[in-house]
Amino acid sequence: MSAIRKMEAAENRANVCSSLSLAPAIVSTTMANAEKLKQLAQKIKKLRASNANYTRNFNIDKMEQLHYGLII
Repeated sequence: MSAIRKMEAAENRANVCSSLSLAPAIVSTTMANAEKLKQLAQKIKKLRASNANYTRNFNIDKMEQLHYGLII
């Protein structure tokens, strides 16, 4: 994404390549697919935001399922 940001800021491709240690072909391919990469980055951000780090105690979960008749 930093290559895309730098190129969109009208930085020279040679400068972008040297500052990020990338081959010119990689920068060209990245810029050709910039819109797809941006959309993918947005999806990844949404997935990261939706992941919760909350875990329940197995016994409590099982007890609630039994109580509400969710387990036969």
